[in-house]
Amino acid sequence: MTLMKFSRMCEAIEMASGSIKKQEIISESIRTFSNSSVVLDILSEQLEPNNIGVKKARIWLAEMLEVFEDEVIGSENLWGDLAEGIYQMVLEPNEVKNSISISTFNTLLKLDCSSKNNTAFTILKEELDKMTGLEMKWFIRYWLRTPRNGISSSNVYKALKSHFGTNYNVKYDNYHSPSAIYTSLVNNTTLKEKSGVGVFIKPMLAKKYDGKLPYNYILDTKFDGNRYQMHISNTDVIIFNRTGKIVTEQFRDVATLQDISLCKDMILDCEIYPINVDGSPAEHKRLATRVHSKNKIQAMIDCPVKMVAFDILYVDGKSWIEEPYRNRLAKLHATIDNKYITEYFQSKDLTQSYNLAINRGFEGIMIKDLDAPYAIGKRNKCLLKHKPPMINLDVIIDSAKYGEGRRSSVFGTFGISVKSPDGYVNIGSVGTGFSDDDLTRLTTDLKKIVDKYDKDIFYVLPRVVIEVTCDLISQDAEGNFGLRFPRMIRIRDDKYPADINTLEDIRSNI
Repeated sequence: MTLMKFSRMCEAIEMASGSIKKQEIISESIRTFSNSSVVLDILSEQLEPNNIGVKKARIWLAEMLEVFEDEVIGSENLWGDLAEGIYQMVLEPNEVKNSISISTFNTLLKLDCSSKNNTAFTILKEELDKMTGLEMKWFIRYWLRTPRNGISSSNVYKALKSHFGTNYNVKYDNYHSPSAIYTSLVNNTTLKEKSGVGVFIKPMLAKKYDGKLPYNYILDTKFDGNRYQMHISNTDVIIFNRTGKIVTEQFRDVATLQDISLCKDMILDCEIYPINVDGSPAEHKRLATRVHSKNKIQAMIDCPVKMVAFDILYVDGKSWIEEPYRNRLAKLHATIDNKYITEYFQSKDLTQSYNLAINRGFEGIMIKDLDAPYAIGKRNKCLLKHKPPMINLDVIIDSAKYGEGRRSSVFGTFGISVKSPDGYVNIGSVGTGFSDDDLTRLTTDLKKIVDKYDKDIFYVLPRVVIEVTCDLISQDAEGNFGLRFPRMIRIRDDKYPADINTLEDIRSNI
């Protein structure tokens, strides 16, 4: 397979409407791949960081193509995407050349671009000269790890399932890369369910409590923090976020706790939440200091945190995933110091426990089925959350930016505003709750009313109304508003900008 063939496939995927159609294109393309395993890993972005960013890429591309950097920036601003801008700049962008192989393409994507002093710049300049405009476009997108073709790793796994049919075991998705699965099925070999420290396990997700309770259950605190997975081997610790990204450096103080482990190896399912000086839970928004700050040491000082574990998935060579929660909970207490374990309520009375949690400054309660195994990567009725009721708002969209992963070809995040006496006031952004059709429609509609473009953000005229929900509205010291867990409910074709909620409504809900 060549880069040109790969690029044409990506073009087809980008133009396809809906994830099912995109998966069909991948599934059909697999039949013609000559280097399928490599292609599948690229599509699912099984790629290590290469130390290139958009700012550096602009400079490098300008020099490689022998144009002014302002030309690159101007074309990027015009088309809203650096790769598309380069494609449109190149004379005869689809001229026929001797396309480079997919193996060479894969090698280029892995080059360390931390400095022009290494060989990466020279190699890339030489290879870029061999590419057509279309090939450049898709090289740049994957080089920057922003493919914008609407494909995520889950789409690739589903395409493999469609391609191989009943021979495909969905459990493979939790343990192996697409290339490993493909190679195994083609060669008719058996894949093992991998487990152990360092192998990320997709977390079991909670459903909203709807009034129905498991037969045997236990209640514990719902902390207002972020979900993490701690992998501990002796004194070595790896911390994954809920998507599988390693974030150990953000929580070096947690990773260096000396008294947490009473065994050699283990994997903990846990929550990390911000605390005040007295140890009481702080506002969730403070945790952003840890997540986004470049000065990790200062971030630890500005935002102290606490870690609490509520599940254990692996201990000293044995997986506990298939064990019922009562057994995992007993093992958790036998394995780590109890001061690092979440507090469970003695009462099974939901109202009493819920009120107690809220009064202590926590987010709510969790309801856990004592008889249930750990459901990897699934939103499960055996794990329920009970929180304060949501706040619903009608808002206008004031800006948009492209999404990531499978939603990188459409707008994925939207700035939202409410009415004020002086016009409109931004209250944050929303990026969840949208179907693929919603995003396709909004991308089409909003591009028609773009007012200006700046730093990857498209600012639009106040025309489109949507309904959103959130569980909390906050305001920082500078007066900026923010929504906790915002989610789009629906596009309000039946409402005009004059009908949306007001600044007074926002203040009344703080």
